[in-house]
Amino acid sequence: MSHRMHIDHSVKLIGKLLFGIERGLEVLNTVRPAGQPLVDDWKCLKKMVRTFETHCGSLAQYGMKHMRSLANICNAGIQTEQMAEASAQACVSVPSGHWSSLQKGFSA
Repeated sequence: MSHRMHIDHSVKLIGKLLFGIERGLEVLNTVRPAGQPLVDDWKCLKKMVRTFETHCGSLAQYGMKHMRSLANICNAGIQTEQMAEASAQACVSVPSGHWSSLQKGFSA
């Protein structure tokens, strides 16, 4: 449970850091119209996942529910460096243990 809470909190905080307190959750939760792909740049999405996991720990299977949020970050034009800075601020410490990306590698 603590891993899940850490992932959920981290994604929300990253959204607020990137887009502001007012718009952060709105941007993360945006659903594109039917027929549009989840993300415009799939390489960007992969980079965002790796950047998140580097700073915040593995998304694991539970964290896959946040793919839309990470895709929306890409669709908003956020660069990898901006994501890295926000992730580092949001995740001051990477939780150790079974779900740590330090032990198992990346999920994407």
